[in-house]
Amino acid sequence: MSEVLVFDNLLKRYHENKLAHAFLLETNDISRCYEDVLIFIKKLCCPHTFSIECKENCNLCSLIDADNLPSLITINPDGQFIKKGQILDMMEKFSTKPVFTNFNIYVIREAERFNSSSANTLLKFLEEPEDNILGIFITNNKENVISTIRSRCQIFSCYYKGNIADNLNDDILTDVKLYLKAIYNNKDDLLYNKTHMSGYYSDRKDWEIFFNTMLYYLNDCYSSDRLDKIELVKNISKCNLVKVIILIEEILKYIKSNGNIDLILDRFVIEMRNYYE
Repeated sequence: MSEVLVFDNLLKRYHENKLAHAFLLETNDISRCYEDVLIFIKKLCCPHTFSIECKENCNLCSLIDADNLPSLITINPDGQFIKKGQILDMMEKFSTKPVFTNFNIYVIREAERFNSSSANTLLKFLEEPEDNILGIFITNNKENVISTIRSRCQIFSCYYKGNIADNLNDDILTDVKLYLKAIYNNKDDLLYNKTHMSGYYSDRKDWEIFFNTMLYYLNDCYSSDRLDKIELVKNISKCNLVKVIILIEEILKYIKSNGNIDLILDRFVIEMRNYYE
């Protein structure tokens, strides 16, 4: 189902009083899906008739854009997993009824990243749903979501036309492969960061494109028989390649949160060593 039909369907269910207390969105682009989830929440809660310009005169929509709406909590994995403490914090904040909206809403990105402890903690919310609490789970593979969570959600597919593969820049892909080759099993990888990568891009957005390209390349190496697989990819296990992919997703979060680029690059090469040494 396309992204437009998914969210139109959810709004229709809401107006017909048929919206489930929790639903799971499987998507090929978690970031785009999350942005559309926020628009859906605005349409759900906005006291006015929502429009793209709504945030100019709507305090609620402005609070959502600023990530300051008390009744909306987004949970991202903390490291490799979603932690029990994150769920407990959310449950405590949602122990009171919402003030500005009809619902307390939690959005969990990368819902396949629960561990057994955090999943068991969340099950109380799912097994004993309250009318004023709405859960939205986003994943790129519903089969990887713990079955006890998946079985308690309405499941929708939300796929986007076009992705990074359609817009890959060959020069950036070449830079990505050169960088991965340079730090692979290289004791001077931190020096390489300082001498070659520091200041390589002046714009943070360029670093985001660089690591998104790396993410696409390694994902594609994992799932297909690319002819241009570099030595690192050929020599590490598939399990470790998945861990590298997870690491890159974490690096992208640090970049988006305005972390120091040089420190981010050093963290990347230090943690990369765990997967090929």
